[in-house]
Amino acid sequence: MQQIAKIKQDKSIRPRLIWACLSVALLVSAIYVTVSYRLTADITVRSELKAMGHITSLVSNELSQVKDTDEVDSTLNEILLSAVNNPAFITVTTPAQQWHKNLLISSAKRSTLLQLVAEAEDNAEPIEVDGNTFLWQQHKIGQHKIGQYQITFVQQTQALDITLEFVAKRLLVTSIIVFWIAVWLALTLASLIARRAEQVNESLAYIATHDSLTGLPNRLYLIELLENSLGPTTDATNTPVDEGCLLIIDLDRFKEVNDSFGYAAGDTLLKEIARRVSVLIRAPAELIRTGGDEFFIWAPDYTIEQAKTLSLEIVNSCNYPTLINGLTVNSGASIGISHYPSQANDTAGLIVCADTAMHKAKAMRSGWQVYDNKKIADYKDILQLRAELSDALAQQQIILYYQPKVDLATGEVTGAEALCRWQHPRLGLLGPGEFIDLIEHSGKVQEFGRYIIASAAAQAVQWYSDGLLVPIAINLSPYNLLDPGLADFIGETLNRYQIPPQFIEIELTENETCINIDYIQSALAQIRELGVSLAIDDFGTGMSSLAYLSELRVNVLKIDRAFICDLTTNQGHRAIIAAAVTLSQSFGCDMVAEGVETQEQARLLYEMGCRAAQGFLFARPMPAKAFRGLLSQQKPQFTDAF
Repeated sequence: MQQIAKIKQDKSIRPRLIWACLSVALLVSAIYVTVSYRLTADITVRSELKAMGHITSLVSNELSQVKDTDEVDSTLNEILLSAVNNPAFITVTTPAQQWHKNLLISSAKRSTLLQLVAEAEDNAEPIEVDGNTFLWQQHKIGQHKIGQYQITFVQQTQALDITLEFVAKRLLVTSIIVFWIAVWLALTLASLIARRAEQVNESLAYIATHDSLTGLPNRLYLIELLENSLGPTTDATNTPVDEGCLLIIDLDRFKEVNDSFGYAAGDTLLKEIARRVSVLIRAPAELIRTGGDEFFIWAPDYTIEQAKTLSLEIVNSCNYPTLINGLTVNSGASIGISHYPSQANDTAGLIVCADTAMHKAKAMRSGWQVYDNKKIADYKDILQLRAELSDALAQQQIILYYQPKVDLATGEVTGAEALCRWQHPRLGLLGPGEFIDLIEHSGKVQEFGRYIIASAAAQAVQWYSDGLLVPIAINLSPYNLLDPGLADFIGETLNRYQIPPQFIEIELTENETCINIDYIQSALAQIRELGVSLAIDDFGTGMSSLAYLSELRVNVLKIDRAFICDLTTNQGHRAIIAAAVTLSQSFGCDMVAEGVETQEQARLLYEMGCRAAQGFLFARPMPAKAFRGLLSQQKPQFTDAF
């Protein structure tokens, strides 16, 4: 696969560099011309002025030899013709007479030049007339035979023309050299910059598409990979596949490892899992880490059966203990599998299907599951539901239904279990099985847990103020126990509503309480100190409950419905229930049977020593108003149930 999310290069860098270097070359040439011109012109002017000074001296010497004024004119003419090549004139002025001798200059121009010379301050000041430049020399001579006189020598200079010719010849060669150097420099710099940009681009692309911890590709890479694999692409090196499987791997107890042993231990575990899984897959399959404890595998050309085989190998590998800082950690993993194109034909669909299957695998503790919802389009509903979760909490669409707990001896309602429902504006009333997984994996689980606690407390205080003394049990996810402020929030809620703590009960799924006994014990101890009752839900389904039960010090054990449904026919389940009753009595706990649906089940439970139950035999979960009506009955509510 070619570079992912390639950083754009500036294709105009080469011509821009060429223009920049040529501009510098032009500037250098201009400076060279200016300096050379001025320098050469100054030198030439000085040279001409020096020569004119010699001529003026020559005139002065010759005039000193003349015997009368008649010889002045011929002397000037002789000197001018023999010593001067450029247009010029010499004027000799005495108090009584003035002599002029012109060479290629008109009398009118001579008069103009004489006037300008008279106005000039010194000999170094050139004179401009009709676009021509003239240099001049003027000397005053003392008393001679012809009297006191002044010599004025004006000559048109060729210095600028000579200079221009001098500079032009050298400028041509210099400019060619400078411009070639400029182009070469521009091309060299452009090549170096392009090479450096390519290196930086590769580095940035790698950083953008790879996980810094494990070195694996990340989510950006995954999306690009799937887009190229599932449909037409402009990259000729990528060919769409006919089929393939997407696997999502989620570590079962990674959060607990982080909280118990620190983030460094969690990072070590992630790197070890990445190493193990990388060994198991073969190209063209690719392992990707998208963040947290979640990994993806895109396996092009894999069938579902091949994906199942790979998933089994990965689960077994993840179940193998990992030694971290001298401690043995067993993370486990749940894997969801989706298949292209039979289950989804686009990137979003494949990811949602695999994510749904992974959550099912986690709930069933089956290791891996293949997406098999009854409707292939379900994943689109899941996507929309996930997007609507924020509105559900903000608009109080999550409501509570209540199922009564009944005293099997009297038929009276002794408590209620709060069960959440989503009053969806489009889909109607949704049960928890349709959205709880979405909440637990949306980052809103703690917000959701606090919302449920506050809602149940508000209802409890309303019933309490009406004289209806009914404790409410609230189901909390193990993820809620990872909320460091949970106990403080419960305490603040009790104070805000002025409700006795014994009217609130916290229920935890028994299997989840065994993930990290130290952390769970600490979290539950804080809640217990508030006076709130604690219950273990689905008791009997976990593997470690007997070892940890004495440590957790709970108030209520709720026997799972799995043991109740065939109570009348399954001797083994009756034995388990009897043992659970004895166990609860030994630890001073109350016992509640869940899922009671027949009078015979209720009778047998009572005979075995179970004194409380809930289930469809008594009532289905109902809105608060209906439950309020049930509580308002004068006689015991369910005396006819058994």
